[in-house]
Amino acid sequence: MKKKKMQGFYLIIASLLMMLMIVSCQSQSALQEEDNKKPLPQDSLQAEKDRDTLEENNEEVEQVEAAGEIPPELQEPQPNELGEYMILMYHEIGHPESEWRRTPENFRRDLQILYEQGYRAVSLNDMVRGTISIPAGTSPVVFAFDDANKGNFNYLEINGGLEIDPDCAVAIMESFHEENPDFGLAATFFIYYPNPFRQSGYIQKKLDYLVEKGFEIGNHTYGHGNLGKLTPAEIQRELAEHIRATQEYLPGYEVKSLALPYGAYPKDPELAVQGSHGGTSYSHESVLLVGFNPSPSPFQNRFDPYRLPRIRASEMNTAGVGLYDWLEYFIQNPHKRYISDGNDFYITAPKSLEGTLDESSLGDKKARFYED
Repeated sequence: MKKKKMQGFYLIIASLLMMLMIVSCQSQSALQEEDNKKPLPQDSLQAEKDRDTLEENNEEVEQVEAAGEIPPELQEPQPNELGEYMILMYHEIGHPESEWRRTPENFRRDLQILYEQGYRAVSLNDMVRGTISIPAGTSPVVFAFDDANKGNFNYLEINGGLEIDPDCAVAIMESFHEENPDFGLAATFFIYYPNPFRQSGYIQKKLDYLVEKGFEIGNHTYGHGNLGKLTPAEIQRELAEHIRATQEYLPGYEVKSLALPYGAYPKDPELAVQGSHGGTSYSHESVLLVGFNPSPSPFQNRFDPYRLPRIRASEMNTAGVGLYDWLEYFIQNPHKRYISDGNDFYITAPKSLEGTLDESSLGDKKARFYED
């Protein structure tokens, strides 16, 4: 009996001790919670800020490293997106070589040398709009083919089928692009009617093919008219009829560029940009001259999309310097050349050119400058 009383006594003591331990733990937890609500000492606050800053910096560094971004002043060659670029003017690919004709062999050589010297093909419309996306250290080059001669795009009838002539401009550019995909595939064909590319049975097939491949169709008037000698009504008819004819083959296609036949501007320059005739309107974003210089960057305040100079892609040029003269010029004057920073968001250039920037051309982009 005595033993049972002692066991009950011990159970009571154990229960009391357990209750005391639970109350003690709850009190400590409450105290800890209260401490957490108190302001941290200044050094603890600074430590937290330092940790946050370090995390943000590390994240930014990781993003920059992931993008492969290098400070402009450390890039080689240094970017200059306020520099000049070339619009190359070709008329015919064929034999023999002449001032207005380039042989297939020489055209292939042109592409190879341009590629080796860091040039990359960009469409005329993209160049004018400033939507230029090429690797860092490379330069844009625009290809323009006037007159829609047979040598620009030719079909061969072989064994009852059709094949693109491997020596025409379209085939040569496609073949070069297959071998060098990073060169790009872009050109504008300035055609006139009624028989562009001189194979009347294949006009629809050729125009469809060009658009499918990403090439551009440009206005060269309906009948290769000299706009400097026509009346305002005749000028508008020549330009609007080209639009009408093109859209008969390519419904809804927007022709946005004009290459002036003979380099002749209308007496009223505005008529080269926009007008209408017979219910058809035209509105050009760019007008190309005949020569003879590189064009300013589309982000420069000297850039005029309605008076774009071109360079003759010829080595038999009696009217001025040609492609190889300008290639040498840019080798001797690399600071004059448009060189990409490889970043679609920034327009990067030396600080000495900051005053030449046309801020209205930036759109959503941002300009940045580095010390020369």
